[in-house]
Amino acid sequence: MRRQVWLILGGLAAGVALVSLLAFDAGYVLVQFGQYRLETTLVAAAIALFLVLWIVRVSFRFLSVILGLGPGFGRWLEKRREDKTSALLRETLNAMFEERTDTVVQRLPKLMKGDFFSSTERAKADVWVLKRQLEATAKPDQLKRLWSGAKAELKQAPEMTAHYASQLCRLGRSKEAELELQALSKRGWTASATHALAQINLDDAPSMVNALTELSGNRSANDVANGLVIAKAQLLPKSDAEKTLIEHYGKQPAPFVVTALGTIGVKKS
Repeated sequence: MRRQVWLILGGLAAGVALVSLLAFDAGYVLVQFGQYRLETTLVAAAIALFLVLWIVRVSFRFLSVILGLGPGFGRWLEKRREDKTSALLRETLNAMFEERTDTVVQRLPKLMKGDFFSSTERAKADVWVLKRQLEATAKPDQLKRLWSGAKAELKQAPEMTAHYASQLCRLGRSKEAELELQALSKRGWTASATHALAQINLDDAPSMVNALTELSGNRSANDVANGLVIAKAQLLPKSDAEKTLIEHYGKQPAPFVVTALGTIGVKKS
């Protein structure tokens, strides 16, 4: 009995509040769609919006019961995403096993957008994709466009810059490769940079020697020392350069020394 009394009192209070609110001029709302216009009070618009939202909610719950779109629908969507990711992973792995590099390059970025991989693994994938794309190019202009559109953090990586220089050499753009290596020698050096340097007859060997000498003073990397040997050899006459490289090969029989000897071999005496 007491509960019913409280409900009646609450209803009366709500009715009084609603009447008072309707009597208060809170302004008007004008809705226009094409040639149609609808003008109503702000209170009436708020009540209409509440009713529309309530109807939408009731309708959705009704459809959820009829069509089974409850919590199971969310689980179905999640499973569908997982199935698509698994299928993409299988396709990517199959393409890698079959050495279909173009397919891997296309699928891998999509695969990395999922939640299966960390940011470090995504970064490694970006490096792998860019390397494969650079290696697949057959024209210098295509190579430069690809490099220009690459992410800034990838282009700043010494290993990637050295790889780009190697690809420039592969396509006969040794002068541009030298510029890349000259810039790289002022901030870092890698084994790949040494291999690229071995393919180039330097136009400005003294600058390369100075940069690598300064770089070798800041670190004890063997890669810098090897690059310095090649750069210094290019300052010497052909016979002396060959002798220097042969002596270095005796201490360190590495493929880049053989490449440098071949480059020196076509150098004019």
